Amino acid sequence: MAPTATNSAELIHKLEEVFGSTRVLRDEEVLNRYAQDTSHTRYRKPDVVVMAQTTDEVQQTVKLANQYRIPVTPRSSGIGFYGAGIPEQGGIVIDLSSMKKVRRIDQRNRWALYEAGVTYSELRAELEQYGMRPIMPLLPHPEKSAITSCLEREPRLSAKHHLDETILTMEMVLPTGNLFHTGSMAVSAAPPEKIPDEAHSDLCNFMGPGIDWFRLIPGSLGTYGIVTVMNTKIAFIPTRQKVVFIPFRNFRDCVDPFYYILRKLIGDECFLLNSRHMAEILAQDPADVPMIAAKLPPYILVLNLTADEWFPDEKIAYQEQALREAARIFQFSVLERLPYVTDADRTISRCLYRPWEGTGYWKFRTHGAAKEIFFLTQLQRAPQFLEILHRVAAAHNYPLADIGLYVQPKQNGRAFHLGANFPYNPSDLEQKQTVQTLFLDASRALLQEGAFFYRIYGQWADLVYAQTGNLHTTLKRIKKILDPNMILNPGKLGF
Repeated sequence: MAPTATNSAELIHKLEEVFGSTRVLRDEEVLNRYAQDTSHTRYRKPDVVVMAQTTDEVQQTVKLANQYRIPVTPRSSGIGFYGAGIPEQGGIVIDLSSMKKVRRIDQRNRWALYEAGVTYSELRAELEQYGMRPIMPLLPHPEKSAITSCLEREPRLSAKHHLDETILTMEMVLPTGNLFHTGSMAVSAAPPEKIPDEAHSDLCNFMGPGIDWFRLIPGSLGTYGIVTVMNTKIAFIPTRQKVVFIPFRNFRDCVDPFYYILRKLIGDECFLLNSRHMAEILAQDPADVPMIAAKLPPYILVLNLTADEWFPDEKIAYQEQALREAARIFQFSVLERLPYVTDADRTISRCLYRPWEGTGYWKFRTHGAAKEIFFLTQLQRAPQFLEILHRVAAAHNYPLADIGLYVQPKQNGRAFHLGANFPYNPSDLEQKQTVQTLFLDASRALLQEGAFFYRIYGQWADLVYAQTGNLHTTLKRIKKILDPNMILNPGKLGF
């Protein structure tokens, strides 16, 4: 599908007619930036990068790509971790990071409508003016697009079932170049921000038209369509909040208390970190991470008790009483401070509603890079999976003390995201290769024992689809229906 010299010149000319010469980028240094990210995905340069500012420009680009049978890869973040934005077959990269408008905020229905290039920092700044906040994952990278985060199904910090999936409606460009609206946005072809006034739709219904697009599109890595505008759930900033820590010496000890707290709906944000990940967040100097991690409890459950406008003191009080009762039943301690770390509660409280603000991304602080394995599981099976991770790491002589662990409940504990982080020095080729081999061996072992890989990137595609042939066949059928010329981000779902 690579363009011929003649076709390439014609295509560049037509792209310049759409974007102007300053937003059609072919400089070698620029192309190199789009050929790689922090993952181990194979280096591959695009032939050209276009900087889109409107949905119409995206449509025209996709239509040209169909005309010339040239691959198109969408990208909206300034950083990539999983290789999803690297053009495996070259062609055009559509960079959406310049689409920065927050188009509408609805306090009553608690949603925000914004474009693909808006980061969490930018969205948060807009929402704060209305006393609102985005519903975020744990400390996203400051250059990460909020829409990309939603489409990649990154777990949200709140375990509440109604906040687990934040996508409501979407404006997207199909692989044919046609414009498409999902959910209640589909009642009109008007710009999404005008639909509530012109078509009397609150944009809250995420179902349809027809199939559940809000489930099909996330996780598809830009192969089924390019989302240009999204409407997502937001929340009010709490009037009061209090972060507490529940330490555990063994991972198995946290299982029953964790389930109990979720079942009793105590607190809002709720997750578990091991001492390594907690130290990476709290340490002011990356060199202090090993020392702080050694002094912290091995596993720490973080719980944020929140209250809104009405009777905030009373709400905090009854949550504290419920937590004391849980501590009595399961014989655990509830800490308002962590040992050897000053103001840990304030630091974590600040982190809950913000992207990472320190120097160097927090998961990369100690070594410069990291490889992460994540999947869904039931919490009672998580200790078994952690033992597998430790066993495989030990077999590769990887230091267990360097592994970061993050456990995030979803839908009040129906399932749990378990993420294990393996830092390494990207300049040390031997260390890099060790971690890559460890990653594949651990992934195979986890998959064999029933870990559910729900976000399928890179080499995971071959592992997962080898065991789910019917799923892979179905995904390819859908791809052929939506993308008859197979031009949109080809190769990312194993085809």
